Amino acid sequence: MEGRAASFQVGFFLIALKLNKFDVDPAIVAACAVEMRNHGRHISFEGHTALQEELVDIVGTGGDGHDTFNVSTTAAIVAAGAGCKVAKHGNKAASSACGSADILIKYGCQIENVEPENVAPLLNEHGFCFLFAQTYHPAMKNTSVPRREVGIPSIFNLMGPLSNPAKPKRIVVGVHSRYLGDLMIRSLQRMGLDSGMVVCGADGLDEISPEKETHVWKLVDGEIIEEDISPDQFGLPSHPLTAVKGGGPEENTAILRDLLGNKFESPGHPILDFVLINAAALLVVAGKARDFKEGVTLARLSVTSGEALRVLEGFRLGVERDSKAT
Repeated sequence: MEGRAASFQVGFFLIALKLNKFDVDPAIVAACAVEMRNHGRHISFEGHTALQEELVDIVGTGGDGHDTFNVSTTAAIVAAGAGCKVAKHGNKAASSACGSADILIKYGCQIENVEPENVAPLLNEHGFCFLFAQTYHPAMKNTSVPRREVGIPSIFNLMGPLSNPAKPKRIVVGVHSRYLGDLMIRSLQRMGLDSGMVVCGADGLDEISPEKETHVWKLVDGEIIEEDISPDQFGLPSHPLTAVKGGGPEENTAILRDLLGNKFESPGHPILDFVLINAAALLVVAGKARDFKEGVTLARLSVTSGEALRVLEGFRLGVERDSKAT
């Protein structure tokens, strides 16, 4: 992280973790995530202690190969419109056509200009802030070459959801494989989260599936609970994954504008229902909703009332204002 190791040494370290199966040890994964956060840019919440306690995030590990619409990013905005304080950690696309950073940049948000001192005020004022991984984890440039040279998945593939520099105490994480779900929830448990939910769609989706059952690992009062959930528990119909496919940044941004502009109807519109399901999960984890159906009600109101759109526009204009002030 400090750039003192040679490229081949980093590569050997990653291979050693893999060969000794340390990269699937929750204690090792959690320790690496904590170190990665510690080497990221520091975000101060001085004077905003209560705000820090409220922070939540929703993020997927990626790599599921389904190329669905940017549901976690949109769900984060919708949840913020329903009263959550969402510090969304994300990056540009690695394995899909449009990542969380890509859709926000296309929308007009100058996410690369969100400096640490602006994070708390933006969250306090708008309920949403995007933390661009490239900006907040500059040390990761020291690992890019050896990771590419090693050419196999490594422990760093898990770090994104675990290394949010704002250190939220409540989080929803999507994984594409069951084995990752158990590893992820146990890592979150060791990191001392207040509440967490790890989800894995039966179709290998790293979100709550709009079509089939989703396996869930919940962290409640320090204990892990597993269960299966389905769209009917949210009071919504199921939709095939083909109906929630996304595209590139331009296409997905157009969908985002229409969705937040209240041009879709729910229940019925596949992408809106997909977003409401995942936003509802975040609202439950945040303690804003008692159950998934109440979460859907709150999320839908966030859209129909225009609050979700006001959140995103407020964030966009707030970053633009802060950029001009520096």
